[in-house]
Amino acid sequence: MACRTGLVALLMVQALSWVCVTDAVADSAFSPNKFAAIVVDASSGEVFYSRQAAAVRYPASLTKVMTLYLAFDALDRGELKLTDKVVISPRAAARPPSKLGLRSGEYLSVAEALDVLVVKSANDVATALAEKMAGSEAAFAKQMTAKARQLGMQNTTFRNASGLPDPRHVSTALDLAILGHALLRDHPKRYAIFKQQETVFRGTRIRGHNALLRTPGVDGMKTGFIRASGFNLLTSGVTDGHRFIAVVLGANTASARDRFMRQLLRASFTSLAVRFAGDTLPVATLLGARDPLPPSKEAVSIARAWPASTELSGACGADCWSIQVGAFRYRDQGRRLLADLAARFPQRFARASQQIVPSGNLHQARFAGFSEVAAQQACEFVRSRAEACLVVRVTH
Repeated sequence: MACRTGLVALLMVQALSWVCVTDAVADSAFSPNKFAAIVVDASSGEVFYSRQAAAVRYPASLTKVMTLYLAFDALDRGELKLTDKVVISPRAAARPPSKLGLRSGEYLSVAEALDVLVVKSANDVATALAEKMAGSEAAFAKQMTAKARQLGMQNTTFRNASGLPDPRHVSTALDLAILGHALLRDHPKRYAIFKQQETVFRGTRIRGHNALLRTPGVDGMKTGFIRASGFNLLTSGVTDGHRFIAVVLGANTASARDRFMRQLLRASFTSLAVRFAGDTLPVATLLGARDPLPPSKEAVSIARAWPASTELSGACGADCWSIQVGAFRYRDQGRRLLADLAARFPQRFARASQQIVPSGNLHQARFAGFSEVAAQQACEFVRSRAEACLVVRVTH
């Protein structure tokens, strides 16, 4: 136990070492009436950080994640092909920037349209693709809103396919996190498109807006900006096989948005590591003076929307869930904890497989071989005994 306590202390010292440096985020980087943020564990749906996450905001070009989601649905159903032509209508050609700039009557393929939507965030292409799939952008927007409700995005209404200003075109940080998770879950093989930092369209190199893609561990998704919204970002980050989905809305500059998102992700992974080591260090504590708003009493519940099944990719049977009860510097420490829990609670763990999983400089102690429901129940039992526990989805 002394070694475990020492590891917790070491992690907390390392975590807190970067909190003391302030950069005046609260005073200048965000507008309080536009700001909202959330960080969610992609496996469990646990909210690690939340500020005004249920407040209605303008999503701007994060809207295009839903446009792409519906395009992926249509491709999967065979209603759309990557080689199909997307013709630029007069209405599409008249959309304001950011845009590709094709003239009315010109066209591009669906595959080109998808790339340009992600990298260029082209409003003209978003409109043309919506018209291709639904006949009109208004009809497509109704489909977008219907899909939002189906996914559990209760406070989202779409009025166009691009996110251009419309007072009725609104969402929340929570709803956008749900959308990001749904895209990862439902279209894992197509998700790689969000990693693109540039694309080439007819010989012209187009560079993207998402500078956060150069951050280790970040593998998508989308930026957005209109004056009414400020600078927005929906991001997915993964480290040692563990994924967070994060949303930041309402920054005054792109650099402030990106800086805060990096801090959020770093704090979330640090908080998780401290938990694995047997203690608690909230993300808000790690952010310290960097937190744009003080903690509030807002209750952000995603139970209504986060799916009961959290599979993000691959196929797996009923025994593909584990529970993690600690992370240790030395393998034997993990083995001793697993043996102790199995001896104390044989009805729960005597038949479970005991595993030590290397992760960087640590060794994660896990009981394996659970169904999802059994893993959730086992973790609740462990936590009720004042022990740390995390449900882990095992992928193959």
